[in-house]
Amino acid sequence: MRDYEELLTKVLRIVGEERRSEIEEEVERRISEDPRLTRLGALYMVAGELGLFGESSRGPPVVPLGKLVGGLGSVNIEARVMGLSVLSGRQATSLRLGDSSGKVFATAWGRASEMLAKLRVRVGSTLQVMNAYTREKPDGSVELHMGEHAEIGEGGQGLPPLESLFSDMDAVIGAGGPLDFRAYLLGYTDKRLARVGGEESIVREILLGWDGVMVEMDLWREQAESINALTIGAELLVAGARWSRDKFTSSSRTSLNFREGAGRIVFPPISISRQLSSEEALGLCGGWVVRVASKGLRPGGTYHVDAFHFEKRGRAWVMVPDEYREAEDVVERPRLRRIGWLAAGMLEVSVEGELASKSPITRIATRRGEAELLSFWLKDETGAIFCKAWGRAAAELDRHAEGERIAILFAQVSRNPWGEKELSVSESSYILPPVEIP
Repeated sequence: MRDYEELLTKVLRIVGEERRSEIEEEVERRISEDPRLTRLGALYMVAGELGLFGESSRGPPVVPLGKLVGGLGSVNIEARVMGLSVLSGRQATSLRLGDSSGKVFATAWGRASEMLAKLRVRVGSTLQVMNAYTREKPDGSVELHMGEHAEIGEGGQGLPPLESLFSDMDAVIGAGGPLDFRAYLLGYTDKRLARVGGEESIVREILLGWDGVMVEMDLWREQAESINALTIGAELLVAGARWSRDKFTSSSRTSLNFREGAGRIVFPPISISRQLSSEEALGLCGGWVVRVASKGLRPGGTYHVDAFHFEKRGRAWVMVPDEYREAEDVVERPRLRRIGWLAAGMLEVSVEGELASKSPITRIATRRGEAELLSFWLKDETGAIFCKAWGRAAAELDRHAEGERIAILFAQVSRNPWGEKELSVSESSYILPPVEIP
C-alpha cells in the first residue's frame, strides 16, 4: 500500500490533484475487469497510458507486451524478467516477461541465450529486445522468440516494479492461463517418482500459504530439487504456474524465485485451544487455524513460534514448531471463513455455518473399502455449500440437529463432476460448537 500511495503522489504532482478521483476510479475499473491485478500494477498501467513515464529508451519504438500478436517479425519489446529457467537438453532459456500492459512467455535460442548469460540476467532484471519474432500457440496465446538475429540489452526506466506483476495467491486460486503469484512456503513432502507420458519424473508436493489460506502445489523435475529446509517460511514468487485438479502445478516453463529482502512469514502468537488427539492440538493465531504437533505444548498456553515447518500426515498438514517460547499475548478470535469466499483447492479450511439439512448415514464402497458417509448442506449469510462427511466426522455430524450452528475445522474444498464447489469433511476434520473456539 505504501508503494501505491507513493506512486499516486508522483502521478498527481504531474497531472494535478483535481484528477485524483478520476485516476482512482480508473484503477478500480481495471481491478474489477481483472481481479488478478494488484492495485499498484493497475496504477502503473494507468500512469503508463497517460504517458507519464516518457520514452523508455532512445532506440527504436517498442511494442507493449499486451499488444503482441502471432506472426510478427523484427519486433522490439522492453520488459521486466518475472521468471527465468534453462530448458534442459536444449541450448535455450525460457523467460516470463511483464510490462504495464501484459505478460508473455519468451524463449531465447542459441546466441540469444548466451547473451542473457553474459548480461547476467536474473529475475527482476529489465530487458530491451530488438529483432525478436512472435508465434501463436494452439491455445491462442502469443509467445516471443529471440533467435540468432535478436539483440538484447538492459531495459530503461518506467517499467513496473517486480512485485507489482505478481498477485496474492488467494486471488488466483482456480484461475485459468499462466498464473503469477506470491505465497509463503510452509512445508513440503519427500520427493517421489511419477510416470508422465511414459517417462518417470521426480515430483514433490509443497504447501503454500497466504493470509490464512493454504493450497498445495506439485513441483516437477528441477523445481522439486529447489526446495529444502532452509527455504521454509520464505516468500516465493511463482511465475507461469497453472491450476489443475484443485492445486497449482509447475511445468518446464514455471519459475520459482525466493524474494530477496522480503523476509519470512511471522505467525502471530499461537494459542493452543484444545487437544485434538494424542499428538495434535488446535492452534489459533489471527487469520490462521492450524493443526499443531502438541509435544511440549500445553492446552491453554500461548506461544511465539520462531521456527517451524508443516509436514503432511496422511492427507492432513500439521505445523511442527521447531523453535518456540511461551508468550503472554492475548490471541484474537480466529476468522472462520465465509462460505461465499471458499474456492476449490483450499486446504485445511475452517468454516462456520448453520447445518441446513442432512441425510442419514449410509455405507458406500470406496477404493479403500467400505466407508460411512453423511451428506448435508451448510449455509451462512454469504451462501450455501454441499458437504460430504466421512467416517468419524459423519458420526459426529449425526449427533447435531438441523438448524444448529457448527464450526467445521480442517475441511477441503473441491469441485464435483458438475463443476460446483463441495466441502469434504474427512476423518481428520473436526466439528465443534462455535462457542468452543475462543
